[in-house]
Amino acid sequence: MEYETIIEKQLEDMELSEYEELVNDSIGEARVFEEVTADEIIDNLINGQPLFDSDKLLDNLLNLLLMEVKSALFMGCEILIVCIIIGVLSGVSNSFGKKAVSTLGSTICVCIIISLCIGSFYQSYNYCQDSMDTMTNAMKILLPVMIPLLIATGGVSSGSILNPVIIGAVTGFNTIMQHVVLPLVFLSALFVLLNSLTEKDYVKKLSVFLRRMAIFITGLLITVFTGITAIQGIVTKSADGILMNTARFSLDNFVPIVGGFAADSLDMVISCMGLIKNTLGIMGMIAIASLLIMPVIKLITIALVYKVTAIVAEPIASKNISDSLNEIGTSAITMSVVLGLGALMFLIFITIMMGLGGGSLWK
Repeated sequence: MEYETIIEKQLEDMELSEYEELVNDSIGEARVFEEVTADEIIDNLINGQPLFDSDKLLDNLLNLLLMEVKSALFMGCEILIVCIIIGVLSGVSNSFGKKAVSTLGSTICVCIIISLCIGSFYQSYNYCQDSMDTMTNAMKILLPVMIPLLIATGGVSSGSILNPVIIGAVTGFNTIMQHVVLPLVFLSALFVLLNSLTEKDYVKKLSVFLRRMAIFITGLLITVFTGITAIQGIVTKSADGILMNTARFSLDNFVPIVGGFAADSLDMVISCMGLIKNTLGIMGMIAIASLLIMPVIKLITIALVYKVTAIVAEPIASKNISDSLNEIGTSAITMSVVLGLGALMFLIFITIMMGLGGGSLWK
């Protein structure tokens, strides 16, 4: 069919190998989605076929979850063993009156717990930093591909204005997340662990404040950046509609004989370009989702293990250790929420670009 020829020709002219490689590398990192290409997605969309096998997708998610649970349980068992040692030392000191020896032994055990937790949380922190950086790079590769397609589908004003706006938002958001928000969450967890060395809550309120500040800053950034982008998109969409309607009307009415045919052909070409643009947007969403799934599952699993360990350790260890384990679990959940909100902003940007341009303005 004619539209298939147009799409095939456009895909051949576009250099999508780097973009497809990035998407498939992201998919391979999480091992949840299957590798995709632009041709496959377009064929599925045209033929009304589902993009993914839902059963296989759920199986992959379950396997990933079980793998992370096994890894986190090992750390939880190590912490519980140390907590049991602390409980035994406390019992021995009470029986033989060797409180100084028990206190020293308990302090050493608490330091071991702190080192285990810091090591685990620091790995998760670095993993989140890398995921955020990879998401940003994916957006920086996606934008130079989608913006020309947006302009080609009639979004001349939208592409010209949104390109610097979205690039600036993505770069600024990534910088603030990596140098302000995620370090705040990490410091929150660090203060909680240091607080477990004493019986009093010296920095607990500070830790809670830092966590809430991280979520507040993330929410504020998303509101500002997506709000500006959405408003710019709404304003420029009207201008693009007027421009393309004028172009189509001029072809249809002022070009003799072949004007109507030329206008219809223009409709078809722009619709095909819009399909390609939205296909690349879908691939970008898959890449962002793939980069998000693994760290979020890892963080939620670690948080769950910390909280369960805190519950089990409460009868056998001191209260400050149990509370600290529970609080660091909350910090892990906070980091997953922050990372999820960051990915949500990128998905909103892609959705806005997918909704602009195309032939829908002419109907």
